Amino acid sequence: LELVGLSNFGDRLPSQLSGGQQQRVAVARALVLEPQVLLFDEPLSNLDAKLRRRVREEIREIQQKLGLTVVYVTHDQEEALAVSDRIIVMNNAVIAQDGTPRDLYEQPANAFVADFIGEANMFQCEVVSVEGDSAIVHLGSAVLKLPARGRKPGPAKLAARPSRLEIGEPNAPGTLPGTLEKVTYVGSHLEFIVATEFGEVFVISPDVDTALRAGQPVSIGFPERGPVLITD
Repeated sequence: LELVGLSNFGDRLPSQLSGGQQQRVAVARALVLEPQVLLFDEPLSNLDAKLRRRVREEIREIQQKLGLTVVYVTHDQEEALAVSDRIIVMNNAVIAQDGTPRDLYEQPANAFVADFIGEANMFQCEVVSVEGDSAIVHLGSAVLKLPARGRKPGPAKLAARPSRLEIGEPNAPGTLPGTLEKVTYVGSHLEFIVATEFGEVFVISPDVDTALRAGQPVSIGFPERGPVLITD
């Protein structure tokens, strides 16, 4: 009980505890058996957002303190990134990709993984040349130099995280032109929907003081660590 932070609640029934405390009781019951592997199957699905964050941190802390092997099943991508040393993404009972959270987020193997682990904008592009490990990619009027990732010249698909794109002045060189359709303030950041020749593009910016408004022409920039070439 001390390990899961319930040393002062030993005389209470689980039904008398909060949702987060009940989750800790479940963890304590499992730990008493001294398992070699501990399975969590959607353990936080019934908790609110703030409580989910706190309980997942506690689960991670217990796992590291005891050196347990934990298999954590979840459909919550943020949860998976936060608690894992290694993630396995399954698609129709087949492993789509496995690796570290950073690997899967920044270097998704295919469109399914890119869209499953966080949000991603998908673009059809053209690999015009490959030299060594680098590829020159045309995306509309934008010309990008990206890791080739084994791609050969020809049509390709590119994934770009909303937070790895930049909104700029219209007609900036090497960018993708568009029109700002929607600006949403969500406290810590702004969310933009930009209409482009490739359809709507979702962009997240930490600059909450921007003067940009819907209807304005803008450009979308692609920082060096932004987009990645993927397979279908």
